[in-house]
Parts: sequence; structure tokens; C-alpha cells
Amino acid sequence: MTRNDFTALRGERIEAWAGVEMALREDVTGTGPHFADPDVPCLQLYSLQAWLDDGGAVDIGTYQDNEGFGLCSRSSTRSHDDGRWGGLYRWRSFPELPVGLVEHVAVFHEEDILAEAHFRIGTQPLVLLAGELEETHGGGLIFQRLDESVLAFTDPGAVDHSPWNTARRIRQVVCETPDV
Repeated sequence: MTRNDFTALRGERIEAWAGVEMALREDVTGTGPHFADPDVPCLQLYSLQAWLDDGGAVDIGTYQDNEGFGLCSRSSTRSHDDGRWGGLYRWRSFPELPVGLVEHVAVFHEEDILAEAHFRIGTQPLVLLAGELEETHGGGLIFQRLDESVLAFTDPGAVDHSPWNTARRIRQVVCETPDV
């Protein structure tokens, strides 16, 4: 995928977010899968959709490369819950993600993989990166980089302080838009 897929969002207005959330932990206690944890500073998503104020949408997901998974996006029409998600997956809206004018976009590669996209929407940051949280046998979580899910952080500092399985290498900025 190209950086232009993400940088094209600069100047657009996002009015809502929706998509498929992945559970952080399976149902081990009989209470159902766990989708939230106070120690996890991000959402783990199978797919994410930005609903634009012009009625269109942008789908954000991942693609597989020889070295790992990277972020991808494409224009789309708005999706809604079709009732097919259950168990470890659920469709929902994400009111915790920022909405408004996309003022700034920066896209980062790690090796040849589009690893991260950083946005400023209104005055709020949003970091999307290819990764996944893997549950350990002891019930902990390991933050995997360049894996098959989209991790959404509203605190860029939390990205830097999360316990990643591998170090975040110096990322090459492949594109950064001027502010709107």
C-alpha cells in the first residue's frame, strides 16, 4: 500500500469510527472474552473504518508482506454491523477515537513495510500501527509489532512506553503532510 492512501485523509472530516474489535483475552473465566484492560493503552482491531462527512468511508486494515504485516487503507462505502461477528470479534462504533478535521498525517515505514500512521484530528492525536496483543499462558499480554491487527492509540506516548516484543527501530518518515 502506498503512503498516499493515508495522506489523502488530510483535509477530510471524520465524523465517526466503526469496525471490528478483537478481544484481548479469550473466555477463560466463563464471563466471555475480554475486550478491555486498564493496563492496555490501545484498541486491538481486525478492521477500522473512518466515516467521512461527505458520506464516504475509508477502510483501514493490514496486508501481509514477506517481513510481516503493514497497514493499508482504501476508499469504501460505510459498513454496518451485519451480525456475523461474535466470540472473539465484535462490531462496534469507537467514540473514544478523535473526530473532526484531519489536520496532519505522518506515515512511517519499518524496513519496507508501512508500519505506522500518525494523525492529528482536530487537536487530538491518533496513532495506528500494525501489531497485535498476544495473550501469554500466565494471562499477560505481549505487544507484537508488524502483526496482523490494527492497534489504535490516542496517546502517542503510550506507543513509546508499551512493552513491545521487538524494539521499534528508527522509522523512516515516508510522508508527512503540511498542517491544514
